[in-house]
Amino acid sequence: MIYALLLSLLVFQPTDTELRTVATASVEGVLSVDGRLDEAAWDAAEVATDFVQFEPDEGAPASFRTEVRVLYGSDALYVGAVMHDPEPEVIRRPLTRRDDEGNAAFFVVGIDGYRDLKTAYLFAVTAAGVQLDGVQTGNNIDVSWDAVWNSAVRITPEGWVAELAIPYSMLRFSQASEQTWGIQFQRAIPRRSEEAYWQPVTRENQSTGFIAGQLTGLRGITPRQTVQVRPYTLSRARTFEDAEQPGTADANLGGDVGADLKLGLASNLILDATINPDFGQVEADPAVLNLSTFEIFFSERRPFFLEGTSIFDYTIDSGRDGRLLYTRRIGAADPIIAATKLTGRTSSGLSVGGLASLTGDDFAPARFFGAGRLKQEFRGRSFVGAGVTYFDAFDTGSGREQALVGGGDWEIRVANDTYQWDGAATVSHRTANSVDAQTGFAIYTGYDKIRGTTTWGSGLRVYSDDFRPDDLGRLREVNLIRVGLGGNSFLNGGQPVGPFRRINLGLFGDQTWRYSDGTNRGFGINWFSEWEFMNFSEFNLGGGFGGLGGFDVRETRGLGPIRNRRSVGITASYETDSRRRLVLEPEFGVDFQEGGGFGWNTEFNLAWDASDRLDLGLEVEYTERDGILAWAANEALRRDADGFAIGTDDGTPAPDAFTPFDGDEALDAVLSGAVPHDGLFGRYFLPVFGERDTREFEVELRTSVTFSPNLSLQLFSQLFAARGRFRDFTLLTSPNDLEAFDTYPKRRAFSFESLLSNAVLRWEYRPGSTIFVVWSHNRFGEDDTVRFLDDPTASPFDTPTTTQLGDTFDIYPENVFLIKLSYLLMR
Repeated sequence: MIYALLLSLLVFQPTDTELRTVATASVEGVLSVDGRLDEAAWDAAEVATDFVQFEPDEGAPASFRTEVRVLYGSDALYVGAVMHDPEPEVIRRPLTRRDDEGNAAFFVVGIDGYRDLKTAYLFAVTAAGVQLDGVQTGNNIDVSWDAVWNSAVRITPEGWVAELAIPYSMLRFSQASEQTWGIQFQRAIPRRSEEAYWQPVTRENQSTGFIAGQLTGLRGITPRQTVQVRPYTLSRARTFEDAEQPGTADANLGGDVGADLKLGLASNLILDATINPDFGQVEADPAVLNLSTFEIFFSERRPFFLEGTSIFDYTIDSGRDGRLLYTRRIGAADPIIAATKLTGRTSSGLSVGGLASLTGDDFAPARFFGAGRLKQEFRGRSFVGAGVTYFDAFDTGSGREQALVGGGDWEIRVANDTYQWDGAATVSHRTANSVDAQTGFAIYTGYDKIRGTTTWGSGLRVYSDDFRPDDLGRLREVNLIRVGLGGNSFLNGGQPVGPFRRINLGLFGDQTWRYSDGTNRGFGINWFSEWEFMNFSEFNLGGGFGGLGGFDVRETRGLGPIRNRRSVGITASYETDSRRRLVLEPEFGVDFQEGGGFGWNTEFNLAWDASDRLDLGLEVEYTERDGILAWAANEALRRDADGFAIGTDDGTPAPDAFTPFDGDEALDAVLSGAVPHDGLFGRYFLPVFGERDTREFEVELRTSVTFSPNLSLQLFSQLFAARGRFRDFTLLTSPNDLEAFDTYPKRRAFSFESLLSNAVLRWEYRPGSTIFVVWSHNRFGEDDTVRFLDDPTASPFDTPTTTQLGDTFDIYPENVFLIKLSYLLMR
């Protein structure tokens, strides 16, 4: 929810709205932050009021009056807000952990110390006293940033009061003796689904930058440098199945120490470093079934690689999946020894970033990861930038591998930020053992309308077949040329239409070719519609058409293209009134594939604020697909004097690793027209396809118990089961032709089951200092053995889902118990 809160501040400074100004006043000494605002100094500050709605009735006066005053002292800025409410007894104030407003009423202040609408520091507090904060740079939000500041709230007969004290060391501003800052105030009343701002904003330009009025009267304040050292110590116990005595437990005990450092080298330049970091409190990745040819990308959850890294926003393909820096690569193969990052931004709009990390077992460096970023902003929201990454695997036991990737990107906005031209040109160079050099490139350019209730976008992508950014970056696929066009529109300018508060419609399409030879890869169309009712419930309907012409050049995993099969899908969902404590969201979808393939999916989500201290979340999903034509394997086939033989295992087998089987005349005819593998007469390597049936079931449960804003317990559990089989096998004899392979001698089926659970008790016993008590639990089983037809073992696909789920609890578990203590030293 914090994401929605902070993203709601991403709005452009409108030129047709009067720029509001509020004057601050000075205060001697240090104010007592108690939520009372009873010091005489508050009376000297000008009042910011007359908030204007953004939701639900854009442009209308706020339902209830809000009064905000700002004071400044020698070390901190103070903000006092009085939120009037005629029904203080129904003000929503659930207790949640930090950075989660939990559907509570809240107040936000955004501060832009340079008043350039490029970087803003966001501080929020809920009516329950829960703090939220983040940093916005341009159009990006870093919600992982946790500042050290003070706040207090109080419920009164007239509503509620918030008081904030923000140290100057948490802000960035100039050395000028007299200053004017950009400032914005927001108030949310969730029981009315209302968001109101002091500096009015509109839906037409809500997503093109930070909006702010002006804070005047700041005199004689100077930036403060940050110095933070946070050492940690932990103890860990792990239990697991003894490899030599299955069914019995083994265990090991261990401990560790490390430290984090944050140093303000200047008022706008921060150095972060970590030595021997441990992220045992971070939630594990969920289990997924991936039957595609694409890598699954998981989100980053480790604090060091989240906080302050928004500067590394170089995207290879304008924010789809391609990124120059994908920090999940760091530490994936071996433990992190140390890492450091340098981030900052000058008053002229130049953002800089550098990151370096060493990984290796037992503190022996084996891999180096490095990244650099420059980004110069100009003329409002426009920028030009450059980015580079370097990877060096110099001691991994399999030879040295090096990769250098870099390029430039840009975003040029015109016509009062109504249109933008953006793009990136990136080059990669990769070597193994100083030979086998591989050099490639990727180019993206697009022109979009980004302001207004009707927007559209267009783009051209050209990725060479030798482009390889994935040692430290990520990109789903290369070797393509793709053009795309799409747009969306709020009907009636985003105003009500009949029974609907708002209707949003969108349509997108793209055409793709293979870069290396121009092969047509097909055309696809996707569409969506969002229908918000007057009672704040919402109905969504969307779908797509795929495989419209062309060939799939990836499915055979390197053995040539196959004609695309046309497909169509549609999904519908409904979400109940988001203002309620209990929100339900059922979803249902169906898809069809040319040739008779059919699938359906149903999902049910529940979010329940059971009390002001207890939140529950439930997600249940089931997917069933039958008869989907899909690649099963690339099989080695051999014609022998007395028949045929097939590779015992997948891949290219050894000469003696073949198993004979009975073929037929159809197979003989297929092989007679096939090209021998590697020029070896009588041996062939051909793609085998089949009709694939799959079943997937997943249930996720999340629970959050908040004892106080600084003490919380979070529980997560995921039970996952998937199984599948191939049938009706065929051989791909040409891109357009599949021949029946009735004598295929193998059975191909698989099953996966998993149970992941963890519990995290977090206590921030003093600002910036925490104790974590963590338990994680993992059970995982799989059966993807390829069996011959004469193998009597039952197919894993024949096990019902309910039995498969029950069997998960019979798998021997791995448990990890951890206690981690950190202490913040700060100047």
